[in-house]
Amino acid sequence: MMHKKLLYVPELHSPLASFIKEYIERKRALHFKFNAEAFLLGRFDKYCLSSGITTPVLTKELLAAWSNRLPDENETSHYLRVRVVRAFCIFLHNCGHNTPKMFHPLPSPSHSFKPYIFSHDEINILFKSIDENSRIKRTVSPIRHLVIPIMFRAIYGCGLRVAEATHLKTCDVNLFEGTASIKDTKNNCDRMVAFSSSLGDIIRSYRKRQEITSFGSKYFFPAPDRGYYSNSTIYNIFRDCLFFAGISHGGRGKGPRLHDLRHSFAVHTLSNWQRNGKDTYVCLPILSAYMGHQNLYETQRYLRLVPESYEELTELFCQKFPSIFPEA
Repeated sequence: MMHKKLLYVPELHSPLASFIKEYIERKRALHFKFNAEAFLLGRFDKYCLSSGITTPVLTKELLAAWSNRLPDENETSHYLRVRVVRAFCIFLHNCGHNTPKMFHPLPSPSHSFKPYIFSHDEINILFKSIDENSRIKRTVSPIRHLVIPIMFRAIYGCGLRVAEATHLKTCDVNLFEGTASIKDTKNNCDRMVAFSSSLGDIIRSYRKRQEITSFGSKYFFPAPDRGYYSNSTIYNIFRDCLFFAGISHGGRGKGPRLHDLRHSFAVHTLSNWQRNGKDTYVCLPILSAYMGHQNLYETQRYLRLVPESYEELTELFCQKFPSIFPEA
């Protein structure tokens, strides 16, 4: 189900405004949320306006200039910015407009990055650091020191994306059954996740606290203003706690990233299933659905990039799923 109030609507003023609007509407009619793309198309609209175009005709020169990598723009942002406008140009071309269809080579992002898979000991040390971090406790919010430790446990214990945790509403959590309905997700695929028995006990104790029940927020992990925490705030807390846990950070783009808690959940779950003799042919689709992936190819990335210490896990899945784990 789409929630229109969550959809980003850019301000459009260039001669391409009506075409950009139509393109966004068509994508959303296919049930794509298309927020990041809409934001980038809004930027492109402003770029066209500042470039002085007076007709809805794009030239190779203008598109080539747009495709140049900006100062301090990382590889992924550059790739996405170029890809979105390139797709828009293909849309225009297919609709019969005189627009270069293949206006430049699409920049290829590096695939050398490997996620940081936390060991179980590191997870325990990290949670201890989060529990004891004085910066979390030293705040004007009376409940932040209660909210943050449980939120991080939910991110790891349920394999959540950070935005799924921060936007989780109290009405979507069933404490009795130990489940949570995850809505408005990245792939627009609502799903239900179940808590482990230990995580369920922790969450129920958290929600019974008087400070939480009387705070008056619709969010399960409320921010001080009774809204939800921003991703950047949670990430800064994560980096701070990594330092206190003695887990070194390799610098920007090298991790550990906050998203690596989700990677770690996937790898730890699969490794545990393997040790317990579970049928991997049955388990992988279950994990894929639990994590909100649209298909097994998305889940594949979590295995292809695991470190050498889990090599036996990837070898096992390559044997089970040769069609989605081809030879490099």
